[in-house]
Amino acid sequence: MILIFLITISKISAGDAAATTYANISNLFGIDPNAGLNSFLTLLIPAGGKYEGMGTAFTAMSVDSGFLDANPAGSSFIKNSELTFFHNNWIADTNLESVTYTSRWGDFGIGIGGKFLYLPFTGIDDWGDRAKNEDGTFSSGYYTETVTTFNMAYTFLNNYYYHGIAVGANFKMAYRGVPYSIAPDQSALALMVDLGMQTKFNVLKFFSSRDKNFGFGIAVKNVGTEFIRDPDPLPTMISTGIAYSPLRPMTWAFDINIPFNLDGTPSEAVSYAAGLDLGITSFLSVQSGIQIKTGLPRFSIGSSLDMDRFSLTANYTLDLTTQVTTLDRFSLALKLNLGDFGRMSRLERAQLLYLQGLEEYANGQISKAIALWEESLKIRPELTPAKEMIETARKTQELNQIIQDRQTIDE
Repeated sequence: MILIFLITISKISAGDAAATTYANISNLFGIDPNAGLNSFLTLLIPAGGKYEGMGTAFTAMSVDSGFLDANPAGSSFIKNSELTFFHNNWIADTNLESVTYTSRWGDFGIGIGGKFLYLPFTGIDDWGDRAKNEDGTFSSGYYTETVTTFNMAYTFLNNYYYHGIAVGANFKMAYRGVPYSIAPDQSALALMVDLGMQTKFNVLKFFSSRDKNFGFGIAVKNVGTEFIRDPDPLPTMISTGIAYSPLRPMTWAFDINIPFNLDGTPSEAVSYAAGLDLGITSFLSVQSGIQIKTGLPRFSIGSSLDMDRFSLTANYTLDLTTQVTTLDRFSLALKLNLGDFGRMSRLERAQLLYLQGLEEYANGQISKAIALWEESLKIRPELTPAKEMIETARKTQELNQIIQDRQTIDE
C-alpha cells in the first residue's frame, strides 16, 4: 500500500506540475551550494540490499555485505560467507552493477567488492549542439566509474557476554573512464582507504537470544585522492551510528554523516539517516529508511526473502530524481549463503556439553562435570560460563575434601 501511494505521488509529480512540485519540496529542505562538487560520486550510491532499504543507516549494522559501503569493521561480525550480486537502476539509463564476497574465520573477516556504474553519453559543443569527431561522426560513448574494494577486520575482546570491539579497513581503487572524443584528459584513477570500528552488547534487552541487541559504529570513509591535473576532492566523510533491537524481529538504526574535504574547500552539509528492519516471518522481512540531506531527501522501502541457501532483496527509492516514466530507482540483490565453515555447529556442540556438565554437577558428579566443561572450552574458548562453573566446581571439591578430612579426624 505504501509503494502504491509513493508511485501515485510520483506520477502526480511527473505531470505538468512536476517542476513546481519538485521546486516546492526542494525549498522545504533547502539547497546545498556545495553539493556535487566532489569527484567519484559513485562512492555515495548504495549498491542495494538492506543497506539501501534502511536508508543507508547501516554504520552499526553487519547483517549482510552492505558493511563494505557502511563500515569496514563489519566483516568480523558477519555470520556466514556470502556472495552477493546487485543491480541498481539508478537514474534514467544510468545503471550500477555490483558484486561482493565476504567471509569470516573466528574473529577475522575479509571482503572484496566491485562497483561498475555506466551511462551512455553524448558530446556537446560550446553552443549546445552535438559535437562531432574529426571524421564527421557524432561524439558519443559510455561514461563509466569502477570501484574495487578490499576489506579486512578483526574483533578484539570477544567473549560470551560481550561481542568485543571490531576494527577494520577498506582499501579502494577507483577509475573514471571518459571517452576522449567527449572530454579529453578527464579519465582518472583514485586511491583511498576507509577505517571503521564497531561493537555490540546488550542494553534493555527484553527477549532471549545469543545475539546482542545494541550496536555502535563509527567510520571514516573515502580518505584519499584522485590522480589528475586539478583534482576535485573525494566525498570524504565521518559516519557514526547506533542500532537497537527492542524486540526480537525489530531493529532500528540511526546514522549521522559529516562530510569534509581534505583540501580544505567547503563540503556538503551534514546529513542524517534512520532505518527499520522488521521481521514478518522467519523467512520474510521488510526494510524502510529515510535520509535527510539538504536539497535531496530520500525515502526507501524494501523487502527481503531469506531462504537457507539464498536471499533476494528488492528496494524502491523515492527522491527528487525519481522518474516513474522510466521506472528507475529500483534495485535487486541476490545473496548466496556459502555457510559458516561449521561455526554454528561447533557453537551448538559446545553449548550441549555445557548443559550436560550442569546436569552432572546437579547429580553430584563433579569430576564428570568438569571434564565436560573443559571439553566445551576446547571447542569454544570464549564460553565464559563454562570457565566460571569449573572454578565453582573445583571450590566445591575443595570444600568437600575439607569436610571429609574433619569427619575423619572426628572419628
